[in-house]
Amino acid sequence: MINKNIIYDFSISSYCNAACPSCKRYGTYSDPIPLDSSVDPNQKLHPSLRQLHIKFEDFKEVIEKNMHNFKGYVVTFEGELGDAMVHPQVMKFIDYGCSIFGTLKIVTNGGNRKSDFYKELGTRYKNLEMIFSIDGMKDDTNQIYRRRVRTERALSNMAAFANTKNGWVNTYWQFLIFNHNFFEIPDALSFAKTNNITIHLKFNQRPKFLITEKRKRMATYLYEKHKHEGGVSTLTLGN
Repeated sequence: MINKNIIYDFSISSYCNAACPSCKRYGTYSDPIPLDSSVDPNQKLHPSLRQLHIKFEDFKEVIEKNMHNFKGYVVTFEGELGDAMVHPQVMKFIDYGCSIFGTLKIVTNGGNRKSDFYKELGTRYKNLEMIFSIDGMKDDTNQIYRRRVRTERALSNMAAFANTKNGWVNTYWQFLIFNHNFFEIPDALSFAKTNNITIHLKFNQRPKFLITEKRKRMATYLYEKHKHEGGVSTLTLGN
């Protein structure tokens, strides 16, 4: 039986292929790098952040010493300080995690690795859930915030994982709504339905990047008009 009341979060890597302006990696959540800035966020990494990959042996030791806390529970490899898919041994972590945890969730921008890798994950692990953070349908929109993420690859990877499943139960798409991408809501809903993806559209709440009230109303209208085309979907305030 899976206990979904307690969720444990791990960061297995502090490396990331993206350079999102208000990421905590840069200590810029409340004072972000402007979206139109040419500044490379990687030149402004927070001084307390150590770039490293957690050793698999150390991770396994922690789990085995506290097995009563983890066996059958929900564990997330979250993306607060890095993307788990960058870790060179991520498959070891996934293989071990799925054999121990009730559910393993991974948060990723989707831009790492190729679609065959995600297809293998979806086929092999029935208790693996993927949460993809993609904020656009093309580089012109997604890369304004998800800097350096190859959008076409991210969407392809998400679809590859989702299409190994039956129904909308293992693949989740977090789409942050900004002033620059709200008009893509219909296309995102259609893509989600076609590929059996549960999509959560969230109004961005990041300071200095807030969507205008006018565009929020337009985004809400587009969602209400097209939500029947999106399979399983929600529209909420985000962060």
